Amino acid sequence: MQKISNFITRYDLSSYIVFLIAGFIFLNPFPHVTALKEIFFYSTIFFIILAVVSNKGGVNFRSPLSKPFLFIFLWSAVDLLFAINKMNSLHDIYAHLIKYFAVYFMIINYFASKEKLNSFSWTILLSSASFCVWSVSYFYLFLGHPITQQLGIDVFQEIPTNIIGIITVFNIILSLQMLSLERRSRHRLVIIFILALLVLATLLTQTRSAFLALFLALAILSFRNRFILVLIITIFILASFLPVKNRLTPSAILDKLRSDSRINISYTYIEVIKDFPLQGIGFGLQSYADEKFMKMYHDRTDPAQRNPIFIKAPHNFVIDIMVRLGIVGLALYLYALYWAFRMITALIKDARDDEGRRWGITFLAALVAFLIQGMFENVHSGPPAVVFYTLLAMITIFWRIQREDDANDVAGHEKGCTT
Repeated sequence: MQKISNFITRYDLSSYIVFLIAGFIFLNPFPHVTALKEIFFYSTIFFIILAVVSNKGGVNFRSPLSKPFLFIFLWSAVDLLFAINKMNSLHDIYAHLIKYFAVYFMIINYFASKEKLNSFSWTILLSSASFCVWSVSYFYLFLGHPITQQLGIDVFQEIPTNIIGIITVFNIILSLQMLSLERRSRHRLVIIFILALLVLATLLTQTRSAFLALFLALAILSFRNRFILVLIITIFILASFLPVKNRLTPSAILDKLRSDSRINISYTYIEVIKDFPLQGIGFGLQSYADEKFMKMYHDRTDPAQRNPIFIKAPHNFVIDIMVRLGIVGLALYLYALYWAFRMITALIKDARDDEGRRWGITFLAALVAFLIQGMFENVHSGPPAVVFYTLLAMITIFWRIQREDDANDVAGHEKGCTT
């Protein structure tokens, strides 16, 4: 105990906490590093507890998202009474809900200034760039897959191709914002290089959801910066030279809309929702793997509509929430999204400077892009969930900064009046 006391007295715990959070976020895209990520996560918890008990730090839970998060947790806990797999639901409430809430509160407490958030953004960009270099090199050079094959397809089990698109699209949007803020030539060149890597990796995934999300995000960003229009044209030119061009023709898109397996997959899960409309089947993800339970609903689906093979995930975030937590759970998630968009709107409308408005538009583009991709993929666990809660944390930090600046202005004005 004396050694711990001496350590607390001698060192700045917040520096260790910031490093550990950044390390956890840096590792987010990479597969096969779960043990290392757990070490970073639980070490962060340990140092935060040390900081709190030694009065060298604290955790501020005040946020517009605190109530929605609390309500989602409470409903998930109550829903244990109705869960198909109670033990797995109990496990997943911790592993795929509480832990992500913890990541959110870690970030908003220890990256609570513009300077720290700028460093945090660099961590995210360097992480995504490293992942792009590794994944492209490993898949196409080391494993020898042809360039016509989708990046990571049937190889990266922990981060499937569509999930790679979620990582890269978010970071493309973030890199454009960082490029608009950066004035140092060398740093701008680094960001442009990272941006090029991200665009290339996105093109190599050949996922339509990523392109749709990226196109709409860039359309939103183009309202503030005409350079974005140049980027859109560049991406389309690059796409015309890569195999992805065959997946983006009008006929290919129409064929995909008519025969997309996700539509057929959703019919089975809609049958589940019909039987559990309010409470769902419980938060546990392993309920999807209960073949006896799910086969009943797969067989119930109209043969003309159901997917020939049962897929153990709905690949749609709305249906996923409704199956697991029912209409009540979906309403609570929408309540959280309402507050996220409300904070973004406040940034865009009420920011005191152009930087705040730029961040607001960036957050709007990123959240819209994520939700679009969430309509085609499972995003409530793993790397995409970390992206989601990281984005919510960044929105909250800038919203807080704006509120503090406004409060300081009011206080300064009142002080001037009294003197």
